[in-house]
Amino acid sequence: MQTAVYIARTKAKWGNVGERSTGGFRGAWRHRRWRWLLGSYAVSMTGDFLYFVALVVLLIEETGSAGWVAAASVLRILAYVILGPFGGAIADRYDRRRLMIVLDLGRFAVMSIVAVVIGAGGHVAVVIALTVVNAILSVPYRSAAVAATPNVVDEADLAAANAAEGVIAQAAFFIGPALGALVVALTSPAIAFAINGATFLVSAVLVARIGDLGGGSSRTSQAVDVSAVDAPSEASPEQPSSIWGDVVDGGREVARHTGLLAIMALTGVVLFQSGAERVLHVLIAQDLLGKSADWVGVMAAAMAVGGLLVAPFTARLGASRYSGALLAGSGVVMAVPLALLGSVSSTGLALTLLGVQGVGMMAFEVTFITLLQRWCREDALSRVFGLNDSLSAATEIVGAVLAPILVTQVGLQTTLIVFAVVVSIGSLATGPMLHRETVRSEAARIELKPKVEYLRSLGIFEDASQGALERIARSVREVQIADGVRVFAEGETADDLYVVRSGEFVAESLASGRLSVMGPGEWFGEIGILRQMPRTATVSALADSTAWQIDGPIFAAALAGPVQAQGLLSSTMTSRLARTHPHQAG
Repeated sequence: MQTAVYIARTKAKWGNVGERSTGGFRGAWRHRRWRWLLGSYAVSMTGDFLYFVALVVLLIEETGSAGWVAAASVLRILAYVILGPFGGAIADRYDRRRLMIVLDLGRFAVMSIVAVVIGAGGHVAVVIALTVVNAILSVPYRSAAVAATPNVVDEADLAAANAAEGVIAQAAFFIGPALGALVVALTSPAIAFAINGATFLVSAVLVARIGDLGGGSSRTSQAVDVSAVDAPSEASPEQPSSIWGDVVDGGREVARHTGLLAIMALTGVVLFQSGAERVLHVLIAQDLLGKSADWVGVMAAAMAVGGLLVAPFTARLGASRYSGALLAGSGVVMAVPLALLGSVSSTGLALTLLGVQGVGMMAFEVTFITLLQRWCREDALSRVFGLNDSLSAATEIVGAVLAPILVTQVGLQTTLIVFAVVVSIGSLATGPMLHRETVRSEAARIELKPKVEYLRSLGIFEDASQGALERIARSVREVQIADGVRVFAEGETADDLYVVRSGEFVAESLASGRLSVMGPGEWFGEIGILRQMPRTATVSALADSTAWQIDGPIFAAALAGPVQAQGLLSSTMTSRLARTHPHQAG
């Protein structure tokens, strides 16, 4: 019997992921695998901003019309509106690291083709079509990247990781366009597209170094019921779900969770304002501040500066027990300055108000992502984010379309107030729900602590971080298995891991007969999951027993990389395989 007092220690190869963090901004940086993910994010995002400048320059030079620029922007956003839910389903359905690498390579290929088309004098419509293809490939990538973060940092460091990613996004917002303008001025738009393609290639290399990022849940999420006294001798295998079925399941995850519903509602109204501001900032610059349309860049920079100044503090805000209320409050912080902009004529005061908006925006983005990652079921996170992405993009388009209509009807100042009121009402309405869900979530986390401590005492989780153990504990299903009931049969597809809590289970094979009897503190089912092979033995209950049933993909993701050869898990698998499949035991 494996000892239940084997203390798990995380391998140095994967960084000190077993240590608890204080939740500060620096906490995320100790996670080596997350740093690879952040590097990938920084490189590809900078390239995206770079290439968009080149696209605008190309369209204006070739057509002389801003209408082509607007068409390109709308079509790219529509990709997220229409395909967001399906992109999230794909990101949950397949291995995320492999998916992200494939998508990066696909985007590299698309950008390379665009560069060739431009160099050959191809029509701008072809260029726009290819940029839409690039946007389509980006849809599942965004969902996969958001869902990947909880797999590479501890729970306490989620807010810090998201804050750092927010800083990178703001930095890319500055650096990308500047590099794009420089490259276009010195060379040509074709070279800028080629450089952007190279950033995706670099991103793929960085992602390849991260290790397992979860995903691969292509089957339904329903648990197998093996507790009934009259259960059949074999559990019915789960049927693979369709992509549409995965999308529907993601919608059900949102519908059953008031916190997720509140997040999506609040995100919708915030992006509604953001879309309107794409139009309103031009009018504010020209009509209220007496500046040219180019001043919009200065206004955007003021917002970015406000976000950068507050970013180090948002890590602690996102980790706070009041993070739900803070999320709602950040919506108000974004709304009020917008209303006040209608009554100022001083450029200094206007830039200050925009800086305050930037503070609210950074706090919102970090807290929103952190709560989404904490509240959502592990195997549905990408789908929920995809649904949210679709809704957000749709409301952003509505805001951009409605803003000029309102301006012509009621004037600029009244329009600013209208949008600010809508966001403030949405924030205040969702605030109580978000706060209640934060309190409930914190209580649930405390309740999970005994499970986490027990899991940590098992040597099988020696490579799991604290955050991974918490995700496993949330996924645990305690099943009652009657005497003589078969849990799974030799040759079946491996799905779940089982940890014995009470009673006994016997493992048998056709070739070798009885192999072992397992009692409390022992486990079975790990070989098929980690070796990606059919079940090597049949396991049945020897008495009325209880076991923890753990989802296979979540278990595999918790190990944070290759199983260490000197660990208890590896030695146990090798010993078991030697009795049934000696040629695969090495």
